[in-house]
Amino acid sequence: MKKIKLAALFLLGLGINVFAQDSYKLVESKTKNMVTGTSTLHDWRCIAEKQSGTAVIKTGDVLEIKSLTARIAARSLKSIKENGKYYDDAMDKNAYKALEADKHPEIVYILTGVSNIKTTGATSTFSATGTLTIAGKTNKVTFPVKAVVNGNNITFTATVKFKLTAFGITPPKALMGTIKTGDDVAVVLNSTFAK
Repeated sequence: MKKIKLAALFLLGLGINVFAQDSYKLVESKTKNMVTGTSTLHDWRCIAEKQSGTAVIKTGDVLEIKSLTARIAARSLKSIKENGKYYDDAMDKNAYKALEADKHPEIVYILTGVSNIKTTGATSTFSATGTLTIAGKTNKVTFPVKAVVNGNNITFTATVKFKLTAFGITPPKALMGTIKTGDDVAVVLNSTFAK
């Protein structure tokens, strides 16, 4: 009888290990998130230099994401050239003004659902649905995501496209209105979470 109880405890423990879900945190040093767009002068891009995130995820035969939240500090967005060098502060100030960064200091994404998940080895693809809050306005967004598990790390890559006006943002202008930002922008995500 004692052996049966021990075997049951062993199997129960094994089951807990197999089906356990873990808490993850975004690793800023391994994350590169960027906002890209167009203007009448040239295409532009802003890199996010301060961000955070948490997630509860179960890895195994099929990736299961129980929750995920990511935050970008609006004032950490920095305009960069194609060669990676910074533009002057004027472009950043226009972006902060458009984002009302003083009033709404964070861009926030909260995952609310995952569908069509397919896992092959360490790589999963799925459709992510969640809420995206920019400049104080929240919209529902759905976009395709690729996730790669590497040991204790999971890296998510995706591109989220939307219009600035959908978030109540008037596309910024510069130089007396001679340079106009396009309404279509994209957030290009390359975020690594670790447990």
